[in-house]
Amino acid sequence: MPIRSPASRPTAGTRSGGRLLALVGPVVLVAGAASACGTSGGQASAPAPSVTAPASAGADIGGNRSTAPTKSATATGHGQVAPCTAADIKPTVIGQAQRTSGATRMAIVELTNASAHPCRLEGWASVTLVDAAGQLVQVPTVKVAQPGAPVPVDLAPGTSASAGIKWTACDKASADCPTGNGLQVGLPRSTSTRDAELSEFPAAEKSDITMKSLQLGSIQPSHQGVVAW
Repeated sequence: MPIRSPASRPTAGTRSGGRLLALVGPVVLVAGAASACGTSGGQASAPAPSVTAPASAGADIGGNRSTAPTKSATATGHGQVAPCTAADIKPTVIGQAQRTSGATRMAIVELTNASAHPCRLEGWASVTLVDAAGQLVQVPTVKVAQPGAPVPVDLAPGTSASAGIKWTACDKASADCPTGNGLQVGLPRSTSTRDAELSEFPAAEKSDITMKSLQLGSIQPSHQGVVAW
């Protein structure tokens, strides 16, 4: 009777190898399937590179333009027109006969932009009395919020802003009565003045402008109502 050889028993190394192959097999199959899906015409397509485009200047998310302010040629940094200078403005002072009552006198100070560019006025103009020698005559002067608070006015070339002034006349024969024959006008926050053209005032040679005290109204965009106080 033939003698059977005993079946060889698997060693520990063989068992470990079998388990390793069992684990690797599915991974190889999955990798192969992924490779097959990415193959077209027998060549594997390389993944497209990821590119982040820089945001264009002046654009917001969603393609909207940025609303950041831009600086214009005439801006002061806050989108405002540059302030008027004494060289920009032609001043005229127009007496108001209908506003005369007793010793009270009133006039409109008209400030016309004589330059070739727009400029801004805001606040109070200064008005000073001068004598025939061009010397300043001291007059007690106060600023008043009449006919209201100052209004910023952007003047295009050739346009005007206005303010009202009121003063108390006196007898020029009195030693304490300031008297002159002309007026000079200055702009807000400026120390420069210009001779004003006078309308409805006494002739200069008479030196008949007398001012015991003077009130300065605020600059407004129109002459309407500037002496209604």
